[in-house]
Amino acid sequence: VAGIAAGAALSLLIALLALRTTGVAFMIVTMMFAQVFYLAIIYFSPWTRGDEGFALDRQARIVDLGGYLVDLTNPTARYMIALLLFTIALFTMLRVVTSPFGRVLVAIRENEERTRMLGYNTFANKLVAVVVSGTVCAAAGAAYALLFGFAGAGFASVQYSILPLLWSLLGGAATTLGPALGALFMYYLVDITSGYTSAYLLFVGILLMLLVLFFPKGILGTARDRWARWLP
Repeated sequence: VAGIAAGAALSLLIALLALRTTGVAFMIVTMMFAQVFYLAIIYFSPWTRGDEGFALDRQARIVDLGGYLVDLTNPTARYMIALLLFTIALFTMLRVVTSPFGRVLVAIRENEERTRMLGYNTFANKLVAVVVSGTVCAAAGAAYALLFGFAGAGFASVQYSILPLLWSLLGGAATTLGPALGALFMYYLVDITSGYTSAYLLFVGILLMLLVLFFPKGILGTARDRWARWLP
């Protein structure tokens, strides 16, 4: 809970500064913040333990869910809890997107100036969106530490900021299910190609370029535009 609250507070602070920019500049600023925090974790390793990180013992990974003790060192329990958390997060995001607040965010994405002229406070809405996003990410990080019993500096590297962006672009940045589809596609793409060659990243890069050229709105975004308008 403390980790999630800290994530929400940091998201608010970063959003207040980063939202002074837009577009690519906003992305660069947020990446810079990610790198700053990563370097701070490495620099203050006597307190943060840097790359060594923190390993949770078995007792810390036994979670009380309404009187029912769940041992997260058990692979089956770990999988079921991860699936449950993913389902909750997915349905929460679907609910947010279809809410009046979500409709305003869609309007801002399409035309921020016109949305502002209609009387909406676009800065406040974007601020809430960034805080919600940061809080969900903080919850995911806290869950990862409990599920796998480790938290280290590597998870704060800029790579873990770039990968979600890549997944979103692959699956469809303007869709709700797109990032999940993009992550699944990327995982199996790397897994399959690495089984055939050590130069798998070359083939992954070529395929990603082809996807960007022929599916500019991502896999799910293109499918929604062409065949299934009902896709979220």
